[in-house]
Amino acid sequence: MPNVSGTLAGSLILQRALALVFTTRPVLRSMALDFRDLDSGSSESKWNQTVISRTRGIPAVNDFGTGAVDTADLDVPVTINRFKEVRYSFTPVQYSATDRDLIDEHAEPMAVALGNHIIDAVAANWTAANFTRPATVKAAGWDYEHLTSVRQTLIEAGVPEGFQKFYVGNASVYRAFLNDTLIVAGLNNPANGLAIQNGRLPVVAGFGIQEYPSLPAAGNLVGFAGTPDSVVYASRVPKSPEEVLPGAKFPGLLSVITEPRTGFSVMVNQWIDAETLNANTRLVWMYGTAVGNANNGQRIVSA
Repeated sequence: MPNVSGTLAGSLILQRALALVFTTRPVLRSMALDFRDLDSGSSESKWNQTVISRTRGIPAVNDFGTGAVDTADLDVPVTINRFKEVRYSFTPVQYSATDRDLIDEHAEPMAVALGNHIIDAVAANWTAANFTRPATVKAAGWDYEHLTSVRQTLIEAGVPEGFQKFYVGNASVYRAFLNDTLIVAGLNNPANGLAIQNGRLPVVAGFGIQEYPSLPAAGNLVGFAGTPDSVVYASRVPKSPEEVLPGAKFPGLLSVITEPRTGFSVMVNQWIDAETLNANTRLVWMYGTAVGNANNGQRIVSA
């Protein structure tokens, strides 16, 4: 399918897209995202390099005078073994045909694509092999009682009550929550306004609830609940080709841009094809995922 024509503003599209990634998929704010080296602060790494992310642990309490104990934080090794790109290319006919603003037209779709890809990568780890505690099973009636049951399961497994927790459900599960008057009725939950207006659920039973319709269906998975450290997503930018050939300049623009709130960085390159005059904009990044603290995650499956 050909592109919808418009004017090109590639770098601005990408800068805005990075800012929108965590807005279009708010659940990403509840996941363990590692975008920089813990020691050096660098956003770069080598392909197939193992980087170390760190999740929080709860220290032991001892009698006075026992002495210091090691921190209970967990180092999670993540191999950067996925190399991805998102690319737009516009022909001379397309970018000459209109004065429409491609910044607004393409920032949000690109953000959705990036956000979906990150969630897909994390969700691929939500398997029975990785999270061995028996899954919470429910045949129907996804409701407030179900959320309190999942909360109980996590609390009894040792997840502290005050830890940030998230719940991701497919479209059917999320719809059921929206239809539960215990969750959205004003008298029961004064924070229900967004649920009524635009379908955004408030925090319920300690869970930030989000919808994602493309959860992997294997094992009848319909949702996942846990804390941010249950799965780790680590992302880095690749080495610049100009470092490999000093003095040889890329025939276009080559840079790294960073989303300031999260530190999510990508390599951006923009160029004009010398023969076709196609205007190209591409972002490139590498990533890996790993199970973090499996104790702090709970699979939700349908009967």
